[in-house]
Amino acid sequence: MLFGCGLTMVAGALDAYSYLEHGAVFAGLQTGNLILLGVSLGHFQLAVVGRYLASLLAFVVGTVIVRVLQHFSEKSRVSSQMVVLGYMLALLMVVLFLNNHLPSVLLAALLSLAAAAELQEFRQIKGAAFTPLMMTGNVRSISESLYDGVRYRNRDARAKALDTGALMLSFIGGALLVAAFTSLMAAYAVLLPAALVVALLVWLYRQNRRRRWKH
Repeated sequence: MLFGCGLTMVAGALDAYSYLEHGAVFAGLQTGNLILLGVSLGHFQLAVVGRYLASLLAFVVGTVIVRVLQHFSEKSRVSSQMVVLGYMLALLMVVLFLNNHLPSVLLAALLSLAAAAELQEFRQIKGAAFTPLMMTGNVRSISESLYDGVRYRNRDARAKALDTGALMLSFIGGALLVAAFTSLMAAYAVLLPAALVVALLVWLYRQNRRRRWKH
């Protein structure tokens, strides 16, 4: 669960960062981008339509890229999770170092590539469906689990509610930290999700190493 919380914190940080620093575009929350796209079209604000379309297209391309990486990992027996986290880190480093040289629309697109990679690779936790980017399903899940836990005294439901609550708080925490960091570091606040990805890589490497020692 700690790993899952780290992933959702990265997701919250990416969305908050892209929204605050790169044209009010969500890196991963494409539902939000579709809404903003529709609103912009409805208000005839055609000048901003491109930024949302670029993020949507980048997300599609990012998903395909990760499918290719997953196929490569299966053939080479390399951990696809390690490969995808490394790929995400590389994208965030490009955003960091080219922040003053690329337009916001391209930087937001790079962030969408990273968000797509996370969503495509990490889709299960504790054997259950998991999405680090979209919290609507988690709001429904925690409501259902709390009801079942209290009404029917279901221990599994209470445990699920606690896990879901931890994921939601992690998502909020990622967004909160980026908001605080952007007031101090502006666009360089991308260092926060990058540092979180490094921490996840280290944790995953150690876990994989322990499994190899056991076998």
